[in-house]
Amino acid sequence: MVRACATPKEVRGFCEFVSAETTKSLSLLKDIETTVFWLSLIQRHADTNCGFATKVVDAIKVCERANPIDPEGMLGDTIEGVENGLNDLYHALIAKREAARRAAELDGPDKELIVDEYTTAIEAVADLHNAMHDLRWAVMEHDADLDEGAGKTYTDVDKMFADSGL
Repeated sequence: MVRACATPKEVRGFCEFVSAETTKSLSLLKDIETTVFWLSLIQRHADTNCGFATKVVDAIKVCERANPIDPEGMLGDTIEGVENGLNDLYHALIAKREAARRAAELDGPDKELIVDEYTTAIEAVADLHNAMHDLRWAVMEHDADLDEGAGKTYTDVDKMFADSGL
C-alpha cells in the first residue's frame, strides 16, 4: 500500500526531533569542551605549584640553619590544610571520573578523552599533595634542627618529660 505524502504535523515533528537532537549534541560537545578545559587548568596549576613546592623543599634542605621558618608553629597547620583540600579535590575528581565512565551519553573517543583528562588531573593533584607533604616535613625538620633541646641525651625519663612540658 502506498502512503500519502507526509503531513505538515509529521514534518514539523521530525524537524523538532532533529533540532532537539542537534541541540543536545551541541550541548554535550560544549560540556565536554568545558570539562576538558577545567581539567587541563587544574592539571597545569597543580604541575606548576608542585614544581615550586619541590624547589622550596630542595632549598630548605640545603640552607643554613640560622632561623626557624615557622617560629609560631602555624605554618605546618596551614600547609596541612592545603594537603586536606587537595585530598578532597583528589577524591572528588576520582568520583567524577567514575561518573564519566558510567555516563551513557558519552561514548568512544569522547568518553576516552574525558576519562584521560580526569586521570591526568588526578595524578597532578596527587603529586602536588605529596609535594606539600614534603614541604611541611622539610619545614618541621629544619626547625627541629634549630631546637635548643635537639640532640640532648637523657638518662632520666622524668627529666625528659619535665623539659618537654609533658
